[in-house]
Amino acid sequence: MFKDNALLAQLKKNIQQDLPRVEGKVKATDKSYGFLETDKGKSYFITPPQMKKVMHGDIVEAVIVTDKGKEQAEPTKLVLPALTRFIARIASKKNKLVLTPPAPYKGAPIAASLAKNITANDGDYVLASLANHPLKEPAATSGNSAPFSAQIEQLVASADDQNTPWLVTLAKHNLQGASLAITSPSNHATCSLHESDLNREDLTSALFFTIDGETTRDMDDAISISQTSNGDWHLQVAIADPAAYISHGSDIDVEAKSRGYTHYLPGQTITMLPESLSDDLCSLREGEKRAVLICTMHINARGKMLNDGEFSLAWIKSSAKLSYQQVSGFINKCGQWQAPAPLAQALQDLNALALARSFWRAKNTQLFDQQPDYRLRLDDNQRLESVDVQHHTIAHNMVEESMLLANFCGGALLSKHCNNGIFNTHPGFDPEKVAKLSVLLREHGYIYSKEHLLTTIGFCQLQRELTSRSDNYFAARLRKFQNYANISHVPQPHHGLGVEQYATWTSPIRKYGDLLNHRLIKSIIDESYNSIEIDAMQAELLKEQRDYQRQVERDINNWLYIDYLQQDIDNATEFDATVFNINRGGLMAKVANNGAVIFIPLSNIHANKKACKIDTELGTISVDEQVKVQLNDSIKLVITSGNKDKLNLTGKMISES
Repeated sequence: MFKDNALLAQLKKNIQQDLPRVEGKVKATDKSYGFLETDKGKSYFITPPQMKKVMHGDIVEAVIVTDKGKEQAEPTKLVLPALTRFIARIASKKNKLVLTPPAPYKGAPIAASLAKNITANDGDYVLASLANHPLKEPAATSGNSAPFSAQIEQLVASADDQNTPWLVTLAKHNLQGASLAITSPSNHATCSLHESDLNREDLTSALFFTIDGETTRDMDDAISISQTSNGDWHLQVAIADPAAYISHGSDIDVEAKSRGYTHYLPGQTITMLPESLSDDLCSLREGEKRAVLICTMHINARGKMLNDGEFSLAWIKSSAKLSYQQVSGFINKCGQWQAPAPLAQALQDLNALALARSFWRAKNTQLFDQQPDYRLRLDDNQRLESVDVQHHTIAHNMVEESMLLANFCGGALLSKHCNNGIFNTHPGFDPEKVAKLSVLLREHGYIYSKEHLLTTIGFCQLQRELTSRSDNYFAARLRKFQNYANISHVPQPHHGLGVEQYATWTSPIRKYGDLLNHRLIKSIIDESYNSIEIDAMQAELLKEQRDYQRQVERDINNWLYIDYLQQDIDNATEFDATVFNINRGGLMAKVANNGAVIFIPLSNIHANKKACKIDTELGTISVDEQVKVQLNDSIKLVITSGNKDKLNLTGKMISES
C-alpha cells in the first residue's frame, strides 16, 4: 500500500537529510558489492542493491547509514561519472542490444539503443555514450531512478574486419585524448626545396652508406668514416633534412606536429610525414642526391671524443644501402655478401670505432643490457603468424654508437648556443628517496653518499659497480628509486647516458622533436635562417604523444598475442620467462621466445594464498617465509587465459629454473 506513496518518499528524504554525508570514489569488486573510498582514507561498504546505482570509478555523494552496528554508504548524488563515452562490443541479450564497457567496468551489461542512421550487429565494436545513470537528476531524488543505458553513436569495426585490433585500439586512445591518426598523411602533388639560399657543400662524391633493416624505406641517416695516420677516426653522420622542404607553420608541418612520431605498428606503419617525403624525397636512397645536415666528429683510438662536433649543410649521394644482416655477416666473416674494397675498409673502421666507444662508455659512463626485439609477422588476414626474435648485432652497435655520438654533439651545441631545444632527460634517482637508497646500498656493500648519488657521475658509477658484480636482482630493485625519463625544452642531465644534456636530431623524418632541433641547429649554422622558440608546452606534447605511441603498440601487440597463443593455452604449453615486475597482485613476466607479457596472480603462484607474502620493496614473493620468486628470476610458466577486454594474458608459474 506504500508503493509510490509520496508521503513515504518525503519521509525517507527527510531522514536522509539528517544522516551524515561523505563524498568518495566507488571501488567495485569481482563480487556484487563494493566500497566508497574517501580522500581521507576511509572506506565504506556498499551493498549489492546500492551498487546497482553506480559503477567503478564514479565519484558520488552518499549518506552513511548504520546496519547492525556497521557503517554503510548509500549513494545519493552523482558528482562525476566514471564513464561518459566508451568503446565496447555489441552483444544480444533476449533480442536486445547490450554493451559491456571496457575494464575496469565490473557491472552487468548495459542496455543500448542505436542512434539514427547507425547500423551495427552482434559482435561489432562501437562508440557509445552513457545515456542514463541511475543517480542522474531529477529521477534519483524522486526515488524513481532508471537503470544504466547507453546510445550507440558510431560503428568502429565490424565483427569480421581484419583490421579490428588497429581500429579499436586507435579509437580507444583517441577517445582518451590521444589524437592519433589511423593513416599516413596525404601525399602532396608538389614539394620542393625552399632553402635555395642556404650554402650546402657538395659531398656527393664522398663515400656515405646507410645501414637499416632490409625492408626500411625511410632511411634518415648515412655514415662516412675514415682513419687518420695517427689512428684517430674522422666520422661524419649525415641526416636527411626534411626542414629544407617543410616550412615552419606550413600545412605539412602542422600535421607533423599533431602526430609527433611515426608509428611502427605490427603490419602497419603510420608515418609522421607524407610518404612522398619520408620514403622518397627525404629518404637517403642509394645513388640519389639528397639534402642533409652533417655532424663531423673526431674520436681517438681509445674512443674518446676530441671535439664537440662541427655542423654543416651538404648534398650527399649514398653509395650503398646495406642491411644489418649483411654488415654483421661481413664483419663476422660468416655471410655470403662481400663489400667492395673502399666500402669494406669503411665498415672495418666503423666497427673498430664502435668497439672503442663501447669500451670507453663501459669505463666512463655505462652500458645497457641489450634486450632482444620481437618482430610480429602477420599473415594475409592480419593475424599474427610468427614472432621473430631479433638479437642485437654488431651492425646495430655500429649504427647506435654513431648516432649516440651525433646526438651528444647536438645536445652540446643547442645547450651552448640556444639553451633551448628538445632534450631527452633522465633525472636519475628521486631526491626524496635518495637518503633511504644510500642506507640500503651501504647494507649491501655499496658506499655512496646521497649527494653523490644525485649526480650524473655518481649514478653511472653505481651502475658500473652493479654490472661488475653481476648483481642483476639488486639492480632491478633499485629501479624503484629512479625517476622516469622525460622530455624538456631546456638542457637537463641524462644520467642514464652519463651526459649533462642529450638532444636527438638524427630522426627528423620520424620524430617531430628531431625536426625542431634541425631548425635550431640550422639557425646556429646560418644566422639568416629563421630561428624558432620551443616552449614547455611543446615538450609536454611530445612526451604525451610518445606515451600514447607506446600504449597503442602495447595494446595492439597484446590483442594479436591473445589469438596467436590460444593453441598454447589449450595445450598448456610450457614457456621460459623472466620476471620483470612484482606488484601487490602477483608478478609480470616476459616470455623468452616470443616476447609476450604474462601476469601471474598470487593464486597461480602457490595454492595456499594465505601462506604467501608479497614484498614490493624487496621485489620478492615468499611462501612460508621462504623466498619463492624474485625480480629478474627465470621461471617456467603456462598461459591460462587471454582477455581482450582487459588486453592481458594470465598465466601460472609451474616451477623455478
